[in-house]
Amino acid sequence: MKFLHLADLHIGKTVNAFPMIEDQKYILSQINDIIADVKPTAILIAGDVYDKTSPSDEAVRVLNEFLTGLIDSSQKVYMISGNHDSSAKLSFVSEILSRSNLYISPEYDGYTKKYTIEENGVVANIFLLP
Repeated sequence: MKFLHLADLHIGKTVNAFPMIEDQKYILSQINDIIADVKPTAILIAGDVYDKTSPSDEAVRVLNEFLTGLIDSSQKVYMISGNHDSSAKLSFVSEILSRSNLYISPEYDGYTKKYTIEENGVVANIFLLP
């Protein structure tokens, strides 16, 4: 069983008034290449997906394209928000997306859902807690 773990993507970040979005698009395409090569069982995206709680339209498009590519390649994706994200905005339509193997943690309500993955007799439990 293989997991690919990503965190702190900070999509939409600007450094010294220089937007990093083109560099981020490039890195995400490189990550797609790694995923195609490694073929992980699941992808874990652990927070700070965006750089701001209200990301730019372009940052939202970049994440949408990345996640759509993962779903199109039949990847299971588990994602939580970080302190730079709005868990409410990030988990919008998460119930619908779960039908496509994209699981996004909702705002914490005292309950943590367990997701179980089994591969070749090995079992892993994943708990999404923003």
